[in-house]
Amino acid sequence: MKIYFCPECGSYDLGDGSVCGDCDEPIPTDSWADLTEEEIADLDYAYGFELPPGLPSWEYEVVRLEVVAEDDRQQYTMRLLNSMGDKGWELVSIGALGRNDDRHYGVFKRAWLEDF
Repeated sequence: MKIYFCPECGSYDLGDGSVCGDCDEPIPTDSWADLTEEEIADLDYAYGFELPPGLPSWEYEVVRLEVVAEDDRQQYTMRLLNSMGDKGWELVSIGALGRNDDRHYGVFKRAWLEDF
């Protein structure tokens, strides 16, 4: 089942994926994943789970690392990392999401702020 993620508010949607149902922002065409029914149930549980006040919590973002030309790799990586850092994101891992996946992704985290 295809699920769409909104990069603006962090919400997800099982609909057509063109506009976020929570914040009405457009959803990028590459902001989706194929999930099983069990994975969606796990996501629903985590989405509705409330932490007690005062506990630290995190939000995560996964960004596909894609390079147009080999010569541009360093510049692209520096711009991406600086852009994410300027928004409060910290790079915690780089890797493939699946065993047979040759694409690499950067995993970022930042403190969850209720004002977002």
